[in-house]
Order: sequence, then C-alpha cells, then structure tokens
Amino acid sequence: MAPDTPRPLESLISEAQEGRLTVNFNSNVRLNAEEFFYIDRDCQAFKDFIQDQQRIAKDLAAQKHWGLGEDQDILPSAKVMVDWFRSKAAKGDSGKGSDNNVHDILEEHYQIIDDIQILHHTIAQKLIDTDQEFAAHYNEISANPPPSGISSTTHVAGPYMLPNGKTY
Repeated sequence: MAPDTPRPLESLISEAQEGRLTVNFNSNVRLNAEEFFYIDRDCQAFKDFIQDQQRIAKDLAAQKHWGLGEDQDILPSAKVMVDWFRSKAAKGDSGKGSDNNVHDILEEHYQIIDDIQILHHTIAQKLIDTDQEFAAHYNEISANPPPSGISSTTHVAGPYMLPNGKTY
C-alpha cells in the first residue's frame, strides 16, 4: 500500500481506540476471551506466513538465471518470459515491474490482517481494562497459549526448487 493510502479498517480502529466503537449483539452472542486471544495469535501467524511468501516472491524476482533459455540469442521470447515472470513476482529494487505482482498483492492482504489484529487487540484491551473476569481469562490463556494452526510448513506444498538449486 502507498504511504498515503488509508488503512482498510482505520476508522474502526480509531473508534475502538477512542472508546466510541459500538456493536449490537443478540442474546446468542457473548464475548469470549479465548476467541479474542486466538484471533490475535492467528493474525500474527498469518502475517508471518504472508511475509514468508513475500520473501519467496522477492527471491523469484531477483533470480538471475531461470534456465529457460533466456541467455540464448536465438530465443528472444525466453528473455521476455523471464522478465514477465520476474515482474509478476515482485517489483525489482529499481521499482520497475508490474503493479499487479504477487509481493504487492500479498502486502494488501498483510495490511488487512494487520488491521483486523489491531482492531481485535484494541477491543480486547478495552475489555481487559474494564472487565476483571475477562482480563483474568485472557491473561490465563496468554500465559500458556496453544500453538496456531497457521504456519508456513502446513501451507507450502513444496519443496520447490529454484533454478539456482535453492529450495523452499
């Protein structure tokens, strides 16, 4: 996201921070400290996963040799294809490349997940500050949290081997 682009949930986060965010629940919905903790934990795990994928995209964009004949003068389309693949993975250090690339799209997803995490954490903190029972349960869970089900190892179907022999 560009620095001047507003964050996806910016207004809701501001309202929550100022204590002005209101939500109407029916009698079947109750606030649960576990769910608030798990949302925060899993948002962090998802953000870590996204950053892992962004590193892979950057590595692909920086890959020098792809082994598709891009170094052969008789295969000019191979160089064009490799340049296109690089631009779809991520913009280079020069900023050259497609705006519609994996790295930048993942950054948009990261910002959304980050906002969801900030919003839920802000609400949880307000509840912790005002509800002793909620605070006790939240602190109990956070003292010995179960691991998240989200991780790089559970989502990558690889290993993938890049032309330079590096695997992911």
